[in-house]
Amino acid sequence: MQCGITCLQMICEYYGKRYSLSFLEKLCTPTTEGISLLGLSKAANYLGFDTICTQIDITNLSKYPLPCILHWNQNHFVILYKIRRDKRFYIADPSKGLIKYNLEEFKSHWISTRLKDKEQGIAMLCSTTQLLDNNNIKEESKLKEERSLKFLFGYVKKYGKHFGQIVLGLLVGSLLQLILPFLTQSIVDVGIKNQNIGFIWLILLGQLVLTMSRTAIDFIRRWLLLHISMRINISLVSDFFIKLLKLPMSFFDTKLMGDLMQRMGDHSRVNTFLTQKTLSIVFSLFTFVVFSIVLLSYNWLVFTIFMLGSLLYGGWLALFLRRRKVLDYELFEQQAINNNKTYEFITSMQEIKLQDCEQRRRWEWEDVQADLFGVQMKSLKLQQTQEAGSIFINELKNIVITVVAATAVIHGQLT
Repeated sequence: MQCGITCLQMICEYYGKRYSLSFLEKLCTPTTEGISLLGLSKAANYLGFDTICTQIDITNLSKYPLPCILHWNQNHFVILYKIRRDKRFYIADPSKGLIKYNLEEFKSHWISTRLKDKEQGIAMLCSTTQLLDNNNIKEESKLKEERSLKFLFGYVKKYGKHFGQIVLGLLVGSLLQLILPFLTQSIVDVGIKNQNIGFIWLILLGQLVLTMSRTAIDFIRRWLLLHISMRINISLVSDFFIKLLKLPMSFFDTKLMGDLMQRMGDHSRVNTFLTQKTLSIVFSLFTFVVFSIVLLSYNWLVFTIFMLGSLLYGGWLALFLRRRKVLDYELFEQQAINNNKTYEFITSMQEIKLQDCEQRRRWEWEDVQADLFGVQMKSLKLQQTQEAGSIFINELKNIVITVVAATAVIHGQLT
């Protein structure tokens, strides 16, 4: 629903004018179906652009100044900002970022009308006027919207004491985990080598105590996380309701119920990020550093292989971040549509029966489910591809380390 407004914002910024999405949304007069090309054109004219909304073929499109706004896939808006001589089209998609398309790919997304030998798509061509340079719209001065995580971590500050206890527990658990490899080594190098069964029993008893201590710390950590996460989740949703209730009635005329419900559901993801993912990242980094030092103390070659494998593992995961971000947006949008369609289906039951349109409405709902399934399938394929590469890299690293370590033991370089 925000794609057209975002495109207009990017066009304005290209010409040195910056406006907030909320301000541009008021100019475009959106509905629950989204933004129309007419609404975008009127808003652009108000800001000082001269616009032409037309059906045009690719040959003529390349003759006009860029950037321009294109109607994409019959349900979306994007910006075309460059055409190369080899028929490469550069698109700025609000939902996917900057993408390059060849001629056939571009036509499959943009062309909407095919008459005889003509293939045409819908475009809004933009050019500047003196009004754009001379306008004194006040909104421009207060555009800069801060995209920061500071407001999120404001919720965490309230429970700093509890988070301190959790972090302390993670550190103690990591240190206890660090001791285990040395205990295992001492069993083999001292207990078995000297055939000292008493020493072996002592070490095993120590391992049991350490394991029980780690388990107790983990239990306490989970209870603290539950205590914190519930309160943070309530605060997030409560603040969302406070902001929602302050909005004018016109806002609810342009928003789907499913979109609002999906945003409420996403607060649980924010909560998980604040209370679990962040701590997990800190714990993983600490563990990585600690065990890297342990490996370096044993053998520099094993440490080097471990570091190279870890860097390759991290690089492989980074390759998928952008695509996962795009799919996450698509999934959010599709889930919002699904929630809205389900809500309408249930609340409009009397109207459906009166109009005798049960089958049509059910087919509409099933069509939305098919679209949702398609996005979930793409997400699963990407996840499996990422996991397959990750497992291969990790296991290959472990195998190489095992071979190198075993060779070092055979040659007497390691115990």
